[in-house]
Amino acid sequence: MTELQKALYRHFGFRSFKKGQEEIINSVLQKQDTIAMLPTGGGKSLCYQLPGYMLEGLVLIISPLLSLMEDQVQQLKAGGEKRVAALNSMLSPNERHFILSNISRYKFLYMSPEALSSPYVLNRLKSVPVSLFVIDEAHCISEWGHDFRPDYSKLGPFRKALGQPPVLALTATATKETLLDVADVLGLEHAVRHLYSVNRPNILLAVENCADTAEKINRIAELAEKLEGPGIVYCPTRKWAEELAAELNEKTGKRTDYYHGGMDSGDRILIQQQFIHNQLDCICCTNAFGMGVNKADIRFVIHFSLPQTAEAFMQEIGRAGRDGKPSVSILLRAPGDIELQQQIIQMESLSDYDLEAILSIIKKAGTREERQLRDVLINGGVQETQARTAVHLYLQGKTSKELLQEELTRRLENKLHKMHRVSALLGRKECIREALLAYFDESYEPDGQSGQCCSSCGIDLSPYEQKGERKNMERFENWKLELDRIFGLRSAGELS
Repeated sequence: MTELQKALYRHFGFRSFKKGQEEIINSVLQKQDTIAMLPTGGGKSLCYQLPGYMLEGLVLIISPLLSLMEDQVQQLKAGGEKRVAALNSMLSPNERHFILSNISRYKFLYMSPEALSSPYVLNRLKSVPVSLFVIDEAHCISEWGHDFRPDYSKLGPFRKALGQPPVLALTATATKETLLDVADVLGLEHAVRHLYSVNRPNILLAVENCADTAEKINRIAELAEKLEGPGIVYCPTRKWAEELAAELNEKTGKRTDYYHGGMDSGDRILIQQQFIHNQLDCICCTNAFGMGVNKADIRFVIHFSLPQTAEAFMQEIGRAGRDGKPSVSILLRAPGDIELQQQIIQMESLSDYDLEAILSIIKKAGTREERQLRDVLINGGVQETQARTAVHLYLQGKTSKELLQEELTRRLENKLHKMHRVSALLGRKECIREALLAYFDESYEPDGQSGQCCSSCGIDLSPYEQKGERKNMERFENWKLELDRIFGLRSAGELS
């Protein structure tokens, strides 16, 4: 047994690594900047957690979602690690102050890129040695960093301000272009790459054509009733997530709830934990749900509508079957799907009138401080995402209506192009898996041992149908008490 294997067993109780983990960890331990792509369920978290125990100093993990941070913090705490925290909106001012005042006592610290933009937070981080700068879900740099989460595009300068610690950028799905973008934003000129296949052969890929939305609803109810759960149904809008959850509760015996970004953060975490702990059979959600959710036994993922990108589709279907057991992904298509996604994408656009008003507010503000400008716009009635994007572009030199509109139009056209491309991939009569892997510059060679492939190759859903019954869930009202019951939440002060 090697020293690394001994450390693996000592800290996590595992006797062997999953594919790719050992190579990635060795790269990190050699303090090489590393870009790693492992499929969903491939054990990405271990790739920074184990080196964290073997390196001196703080491991700083940049994470995109509050629920993802909380889930990973609780996993480490459940394993006995107390030196872990997340800086997020769930903390009280006192808890936040405690963490930042005692930052030298932590081994793992999770935060969003927006938190790093606080001068006070950045200065506190400068007071301790950062042994590893981790970007979890690194594809977000490319997908979000140029759009509604511009702080992602500043991670390179943030890293420089912290003394250029080694970087580990982790993702489950990325094209060559995305990986180049990640390297460019982070300033990684000589990063080592460990890239493994995005293919999940245990997930059957099915596409079904429906006549209209009503037929889709009935089909989802039928599938949710028949298929072995638990499962996820991805919806195009928050309204559809809520309405579809109500439909499934009415038409099936499944314990169903909804999840989207418009909910209170405590409610979102509660729904996620209910799902993880088998108190819910099915979640109807927007793409806000699922990233990093530590649930290995999700048996089905259904898409109620066309996804916007192939990257998003692969991320979402990859939430099924992380335990390696047979699982199924089903996309329902109907006339009007493309038009619906076009409308959703175009809702992000701004008219010339809107841009003139935004520029007027910015120029009258008398500051070039990004947060202040963003707050001024939001207080002036501008939607937060649009305010973030407009301020970010303005400070990059897009200071006229024409320049702003030109950039926004370019981004809109790129999103529409990706949406049409994934529609074509998922609508083809030939092997769907082969087409998706080709999108990620991979070839597909069936091994004849991985079970069913896709609906184009011929499928049988009967092996995925439910066997046995699930007991009824216990209802409750107070999410704070329930969160405490589920995994014993403790305040940041537990280190004292």
